[in-house]
Amino acid sequence: MPPIVTLEPNLSGIENMSRDAELPEDEVVARVYSWDGPWVSLGLFQHPESDLKTGCPIRWVKRPTGGRAVLHGHDVTVGLSIPFAAIDPTSDLSRSVRRAYRAAAEPIISALNALGVPACLGEEVPSREQKGPRSADCFAAISANDIVNRETLQKVCGCALKLRAHSVLLQASIPACPPLVDPGEVFTQPAPVSWVTIDLGNFAENLATALEERFCVRT
Repeated sequence: MPPIVTLEPNLSGIENMSRDAELPEDEVVARVYSWDGPWVSLGLFQHPESDLKTGCPIRWVKRPTGGRAVLHGHDVTVGLSIPFAAIDPTSDLSRSVRRAYRAAAEPIISALNALGVPACLGEEVPSREQKGPRSADCFAAISANDIVNRETLQKVCGCALKLRAHSVLLQASIPACPPLVDPGEVFTQPAPVSWVTIDLGNFAENLATALEERFCVRT
């Protein structure tokens, strides 16, 4: 079965997280979506009392994946489920976070490249030391596994992962315009503001192509 990519704009944070959590495990399927205004998604193990600024006025929702908090509303967001068998039918990937993450991140990188964004994994470019206090903001830190701009070394996509019983669930956020609200209202230590100019529909089309090239034969 070929990969399925749906375009779902302007939903609430609760609806978006619910739909991502319910993505099937037996086929390659992705949602490319936007939000009905500013929201914050908290990683599964984060808490609003400690990870959001006191008095934060922005609506928040918990993600089914881990990682740090993400400010949404100005981003192209992706929920992607890939069966382990589609990645490698000969291996058990239920505990292989690294391999599962790479398999899920590669199509996102390919779609960004097709739109003219020189994206790559952070490990492919010179390391960029992170200084200052640890922030709850996903975009305040860059690691070897993050998707970055090869030329500017800026983080262009925040990703969070969950290994399920039979599939990997990846949630990704790509800032595509200036934030709808000041990140300083949300985080005590917000990341510098940056974005890449991409269109929701164009990204969905290119992601569908990348997923088909990578997984269609195996699925």
